[in-house]
Amino acid sequence: MFGPQVFLRLFVRINQDLWPWQLLAVVVSVGMPLLLLQRDLRASRLAVGLMAAAWASSGYGFLVGYFGPINWPAAWFGWAFVAQGGLLAAAVLFGGVHGQTLRAKQLTLFWLVAVCGLPWLVVADTGDWQSVALFGVAPGTTAAAGSLAVALMTGPWRWLYLPLLVLWSLFSVAMFWVLQTWWLLITPMATLLLIGAGLWFSPKPEQNSDSQSARHGPAHQ
Repeated sequence: MFGPQVFLRLFVRINQDLWPWQLLAVVVSVGMPLLLLQRDLRASRLAVGLMAAAWASSGYGFLVGYFGPINWPAAWFGWAFVAQGGLLAAAVLFGGVHGQTLRAKQLTLFWLVAVCGLPWLVVADTGDWQSVALFGVAPGTTAAAGSLAVALMTGPWRWLYLPLLVLWSLFSVAMFWVLQTWWLLITPMATLLLIGAGLWFSPKPEQNSDSQSARHGPAHQ
């Protein structure tokens, strides 16, 4: 239905059409560590809420608005991205975000690698800096960085959040392989690795029980 040049051109088009509003995405991307490092429930909720907005904006903006007209499965994924954003918003409103201690410094490091490194893979394929794939604009970068949200979510919400991440990664690998856009294959593989990192950084049940016993121990004594 389309060639690699047509697909890669979409990133240039959306950046040109959005200018200068995508600077807000840059501010959110770089500022997110300030929320992750606070280890506060309100900060965690705000972080997940911003990720929800990024899922919805990249899904509707890029996949439905730009990619969908030349690739109908992309439009379906676009609406799934919007629903994923709704899921995160619901998690914020209905207790799906925890305020427990996690490995915030490591989580922040992985976040910065994702939002600062992955956007330039499209540039490596096109040679045009205007094709940079920003978090909140490009679906691949959004899904990769957004996969770290599993570290902030409680169990049931986390497992509802995971299927689209895996399906999108598999779809992306197949598409990039057919298009022979080899640099872009790194993004879905990074998404799968970041899912594992998010699960690893999330609080473990034994850690939670230990912290609770430490808080309640003096009272019992």
